Parts: sequence; structure tokens; C-alpha cells
Amino acid sequence: MKRQGTLRVLALLAMLSNSGCSGAVHGPVIEGNRRYGGTDAEVSGVVVIESDCIYLHMPATDSRYPVVWPHGTSWNKQDSAIELPDGILVYEGDEVRGGGGYHSGQNLSEFTGTEGLELAMECADNQYGEIAVFNSSDHVETQR
Repeated sequence: MKRQGTLRVLALLAMLSNSGCSGAVHGPVIEGNRRYGGTDAEVSGVVVIESDCIYLHMPATDSRYPVVWPHGTSWNKQDSAIELPDGILVYEGDEVRGGGGYHSGQNLSEFTGTEGLELAMECADNQYGEIAVFNSSDHVETQR
């Protein structure tokens, strides 16, 4: 019996140590997890930063979506900008485009960690409560 308890503890520790692959929150930036492969849709819009939320605004439909950025994205506090994994800075008002998709909050746990999920759900204010999710390792194009 003692061996089974030890095995359960080891399995739990292994799961916790793998949680480093999960996305995190850096300031208002929701980082995607490393393991998520991606979807074939295109995510695009104009970056809007409002309080603790970053949105992609789609002018054609006047809707906006909280964003889960690719793994390795962070918040550059000094420049008040989103810093993509390749070092490119994205500012409010920039247009961005990349591979990904739009997902409901109930499916978001596969794309980011608990903290990212909570922030995305707090920020979601579009008609369907959807979140824009960039693929974890895709390049995000920017245009000023």
C-alpha cells in the first residue's frame, strides 16, 4: 500500500513540474503554452490595451477579443509594449496577424495556464465570449 501512495505522489510531482510549459500572465499579456500546436484559422486585428486587458479589435465588425499570445511573449514594461518571442515590440494601435483561432473560454485551458484563463475570461466582452488565440510557435506579423 505504501508503494502505491509513493507512486501517486511521484505522478503528481511530475504533473506539477510539467506545468512550466503552461502559459502565464505577464502584466496584461496572456502567454500561450508551449505544447499547443495550433489551428488553421487566421487571427488578426488592431491592438487595444485597456487597463489589464489586451484586445484585438476588428473594425469591420466592431468586435474585440482578448488575446492569448504565442509562447515566449511577455510585457515590456519600459516601453508599454507586447514583446514577441523574436524581440519585436507590438504597441497599441498596431495591426497584427498570424495563425491561430477564436475559442470559447471553456476550451481555453488547452491554450494557456489557469492565470491566463482567468484573465481572458475577465476581459472577454464580445457577443460570444470568445478569445483570440495565436498558435504557440507561429510568427506574428505586425504593421504600424
